[in-house]
Amino acid sequence: MERLGTVLVALVLFIIFSLTAEYFLTVQNMQNIMRQMAITSILAIGMTLVILIGGIDLSVEAIVLFSAAAMNGLIFNQVMPTGLAILAGLLAAALVGLVNGLLIEKVGISPVIVTLGTLIAVRGMGQMILWINNSWLWVTEPIFDYIKATTWLLIPIPAVLMFVLYAIAAIMMKKTILGRYIYGIGGNERAARLCGVPTVKTKILVYVLCAFGAGIGGILMSARLGAISPGVGQGLTFEAITAVILGGTKLSGGVGRVEKTILGAFIVAMILNYMTIMGISAHYQRAVTGFIILGAAVLDQISRSRTR
Repeated sequence: MERLGTVLVALVLFIIFSLTAEYFLTVQNMQNIMRQMAITSILAIGMTLVILIGGIDLSVEAIVLFSAAAMNGLIFNQVMPTGLAILAGLLAAALVGLVNGLLIEKVGISPVIVTLGTLIAVRGMGQMILWINNSWLWVTEPIFDYIKATTWLLIPIPAVLMFVLYAIAAIMMKKTILGRYIYGIGGNERAARLCGVPTVKTKILVYVLCAFGAGIGGILMSARLGAISPGVGQGLTFEAITAVILGGTKLSGGVGRVEKTILGAFIVAMILNYMTIMGISAHYQRAVTGFIILGAAVLDQISRSRTR
């Protein structure tokens, strides 16, 4: 989907939803949409990088649960101070990304198989932490209340963080050697390797960054929900993938811009928010998300066929 097409879709949907849902175009609901899209968008930054190198990461939603459970478990049981517990949760998330990257690049296993395996394993680890703590972990630290309740110029703190991270990612992709490496690997990995690009190290780093973003998602999810339960994070992986595709990143890799992904995340958040306002079941919402992925993938394939 080209940039103008994505903008037009977002604008048309925004107008339709504003006219047909009474409470859609309110300050409170716009803030809800920003809070809702913040987690998906941050996950989608890392997912964009992974797809740009020709990979995929199905484990991000499980990493959200695992990092949130680990972090809040350490806080709840007074194992360490809040700041160190948050850092530990982020490091745990990054470690999962490192495992993904090593298995994919050093062992040579398919990204789908590896990340599907870590999805199951890491979700199980997160649920095990919750089981040890009676299946729920209540989030009680003031910093999470601050993240949840505070706004800056009417923009919720999670959305402020989202915009900052997108700005950093966009600058990284445009101005740094890592960004050039990522595009080079996605465009033609063999040629990039012959030009001296450290393809293996770069791809491993991309999986680590993707997982680290999921760890940040775990922090925001903790603040948003106020409690961590076994079902936390379910569906986030495919929301992130949908945002990436709608933002114009090609599934074949090498083509896409991280700053466009946020527009795709906005479209996804708007649709889900509208369906919630209209009282549409969560089951139907998942079905709609699936159809959006299929439709965007078809458009991506058509676009690739035309450029051949």
